Amino acid sequence: MKSTPITPPICLSATYKFASSDDLIDVVQNRSGHIYSRWDNPTIQETEKVMAEIEGYQSALAFSSGMAAISTSILAFLEKGGKIVYQRQIYGGTFELLNDFLPRLGIETIAIDCDNLEGFYSEIEKGLTILYLETPTNPLLRIVDVKPLADAAHRKNALVMLDSTFASPINQRPKDLGVDITIHSATKYLGGHHDITAGYICCDNEFVNVIWNYRKIIGGVMDPLTAFLALRGIQTLELRIQRHNDNAQTIAQFLENHKKVKIVHYPGLKSHPDYEVAKRQMNGFGGMLSFEINTDFEGTKKFMDNLKIITLATSLGGVSSLANQPITNTHAALSPEARAKAGISESLVRLSVGIENPELLIKDLKQALD
Repeated sequence: MKSTPITPPICLSATYKFASSDDLIDVVQNRSGHIYSRWDNPTIQETEKVMAEIEGYQSALAFSSGMAAISTSILAFLEKGGKIVYQRQIYGGTFELLNDFLPRLGIETIAIDCDNLEGFYSEIEKGLTILYLETPTNPLLRIVDVKPLADAAHRKNALVMLDSTFASPINQRPKDLGVDITIHSATKYLGGHHDITAGYICCDNEFVNVIWNYRKIIGGVMDPLTAFLALRGIQTLELRIQRHNDNAQTIAQFLENHKKVKIVHYPGLKSHPDYEVAKRQMNGFGGMLSFEINTDFEGTKKFMDNLKIITLATSLGGVSSLANQPITNTHAALSPEARAKAGISESLVRLSVGIENPELLIKDLKQALD
């Protein structure tokens, strides 16, 4: 063949034909080819190779959503009598899985505040199956000091998982921090255009077959068209993240100096409690921030409804800026007590800063605050 396509083709076939029964048996036993796209698919495998390379692991697996990646990976290594220690300040869907669902399966789940290192060390010392972390956190952008916690967990032969969605592979390298399994919601920065729902896990070969088998049975595999769009998004990831980083830093500084803003949560500000950890652990501070307005729930709703350029929507990490109140959607399923423990106030706004002209975004925030 004298030429090949620059863009990998989309293989939409759900099943594959064989020349002989022996060929089929070899694929079933050794995964030496393709038999059914819930198992493996050429387009999906192309994106998995790229993700593994970006994160520095030997392997990656693609999923139908970030939550599919999270739940499948956790269930692959936990059984009745197991124990998972996790930080309280995590994505609302993950918190529901760990706090509400896993205990029904006879699994012990322990939540620790992300800044309570002694609490983590104490629980780790008692023994555990999985240490589950998320940094930066959603929605308060706390930064967890990953490496010492990962080292402590490994001394107890535990598995370390990290949701690195907010950081993206450009701003954070979990593999270098001792993380065994890195998780991404590709719906966010990896896709980058608010047009896919997808997830990835990245890990070395010693873990990938276990998770692959659970993905095959649970069924949360990425579809080929989504894989094509994810791969397209990943090609511009570094350029977009640089702009996200710059815009968010500029907007965070503007908000910090606005009289109607009580506090800004952004790790690139020196006022942030984890600023020094973020400088050491990250290559950039990201495109996510949150802030509390000097008003009540109704006043915050009014602010949201008056935004013109920034869109009122859930999700994050795309080229256009989105804002929401965590109390009304991303953390709506949490009880008032759980939200209070997590620091989610009724006047908190989460802002996913896009790649628009930052002056236009600041103008929009100013008029809505006014």
